[in-house]
Amino acid sequence: MFNGSRLEELRLLNGLTRADLARELEVTEQAIWQFETGVTLPKMKNKIAMARFFQVEVDYFNAVDKNGSFSLSRIAFRNADLEAKKTIHIQMVYLEKMNQMIDYLENFVSIPNQIIYQLVDSIDQKLQQHESLEFIADHAREVLAVSVDNANLLYSLEKSGIYISERLINGNADAYSAWSRNGRPFIVLGLGKSAVRRNFDLAHELGHLLLHNQVDFEELSKEELEEKEKEANQFASYFLLPRKQFLMDFVNIVGKRVSNPDQYILLKKRFGVSIQALEYRAYKLGLLTPQQNSYFYRQISKKGYKAVEPLDLEIPLKKPSKIRSILDVILSNNLLTLSDIERNQRVSKNFISQLFSFDVKFFDKYLLQLDTFDNVIPLFSRKQ
Repeated sequence: MFNGSRLEELRLLNGLTRADLARELEVTEQAIWQFETGVTLPKMKNKIAMARFFQVEVDYFNAVDKNGSFSLSRIAFRNADLEAKKTIHIQMVYLEKMNQMIDYLENFVSIPNQIIYQLVDSIDQKLQQHESLEFIADHAREVLAVSVDNANLLYSLEKSGIYISERLINGNADAYSAWSRNGRPFIVLGLGKSAVRRNFDLAHELGHLLLHNQVDFEELSKEELEEKEKEANQFASYFLLPRKQFLMDFVNIVGKRVSNPDQYILLKKRFGVSIQALEYRAYKLGLLTPQQNSYFYRQISKKGYKAVEPLDLEIPLKKPSKIRSILDVILSNNLLTLSDIERNQRVSKNFISQLFSFDVKFFDKYLLQLDTFDNVIPLFSRKQ
């Protein structure tokens, strides 16, 4: 038995064309097509080569996957990528593989206080009551207990029940978000962003998850999609820079030199938000005139701040850690061994670390424990 769709998924997950994979496996491109579509079954040597290349078990290709956990209509991609079907397909595969692994791991841990679900319900009520977007953003910020400097934003979102990962995203997407069919929220971040731009991406995608969880993105026109993007951007601005605190700090830090980008550097440190996003919030609050706003952006271009701003290299970039924490609880408490996880999922530790974008050395201490205490017989069997 050979499930060709699993080969296709792995190929897409690694960003390979059929020609790319054919070169790696030393077969023809037509052979790859035949394997994926079930026209021809690969020989054992081909299956072994595939498994070695993708760092999975040989019998990985024998498994039959359940029905998809995601609907394309529930994934909030940025406008530029909605027409890039290949990019969307790749990200769908990525979400499916993450969700399958998380489904398995969550059988062995209890994750309390996942307040994202209560927050969604309360915001749905506030939307029905026609509360302002700024009020809703302030409410979300309060519920999630985000610090003034937004330094704990990623942690707060993960703690709330959102699964966050990072990976190289093809196309023009900075990030995207989705709800699975069984109600699990995801945010996938792109690579190569500064800490402050990552904060905005997180707040933007949170806006999609909270405001657009019932939206069918496939049914929207280009104009309607742009409106949803605008709404998520506005939510992010309100969420990251609450009015009362921002006004007070703006007066004390920026002062009257509102057109000088360098005056915003300390404010950037204060909120963990880019200089341009800070000025945008100030402009929308009427703290700059249109002329001052235009002069500000001329200075941004002149100083080269469109590419790299001051403090971009100094403010530390936070990385997702929820999956590692779950794995640590499971492995440290001997609920499963690393071999158990690899065997059940039919993948290697390298595959797992690449899927969730962390260093494979994370697993070293668990391998060491196994090597050191392999002569100890547990009194109680692990949960199967």
